[in-house]
Amino acid sequence: MNPRTIFFPCSFLFHFHIILFTLLPTITFSSLDPKFEACEPKTCGNGLNISYPFYIQGKQQPFYGNPGFELSCNQGSPILNLVNSQYIIQEIFYDNHSFRVSNIAFSEPNTSSCIASTQSLTVGRYRFQLAPNQRDLFLFYGCNLTSLPQGLRENGIGCSEENRNSWVVGMAKEDEDLELVKENCKGETVNATVEDVKDGVKEALKNGFLLNWNATNRTECANNGGRCGFDPDPATYAFRCYCPHGVHVFNCDPS
Repeated sequence: MNPRTIFFPCSFLFHFHIILFTLLPTITFSSLDPKFEACEPKTCGNGLNISYPFYIQGKQQPFYGNPGFELSCNQGSPILNLVNSQYIIQEIFYDNHSFRVSNIAFSEPNTSSCIASTQSLTVGRYRFQLAPNQRDLFLFYGCNLTSLPQGLRENGIGCSEENRNSWVVGMAKEDEDLELVKENCKGETVNATVEDVKDGVKEALKNGFLLNWNATNRTECANNGGRCGFDPDPATYAFRCYCPHGVHVFNCDPS
């Protein structure tokens, strides 16, 4: 017998195979593409998952979301900047590309705080559009609430930060008392958008309104085990599907 020949018992080989197959998932997991791992959904703390086309600055890499869809966090809520104003994202409906937002000025938990001047919301055609059936409100600043009829005082949504002795009053665009309120208020007038006013103007502003978004939709990427993203490199600047073992153009199907 060759003294260099070594024989392993069958029991040893059996246990070796058991250990090998036990380690395989760990070996496979450790070889996941880093961009795929980086594109895991995150939250600001309120439980709302943020995924493509949005991404949270500081928590997720820019290649995870579309340009212009960056969010920040404020007291556990995701915040989107629109027209130099902050809007809280309350809900995201990924299936139909829409989300609900409300101006942070009307969503603060401290209802005793006065309301700072806001800007009228304008959205373009490329990134965000107002969803159908949203309603317009007028916000009148510098109002003397006591000089208004009792029924209209309910439309007062808070004191004005510029002049705490005056109020901000919200009125639906089609309200027949619109001119009466306008004559009573000496400050600026701002347009606001809400979904409905059935529970009053103040509640309508707090509940906010719906926006649609326009971004590359690649459901086949997610359905095929990938995570959607966007390569911001000027040489590419296009949608990318980040897969467990590499980056693809549309989905993770090798074919």
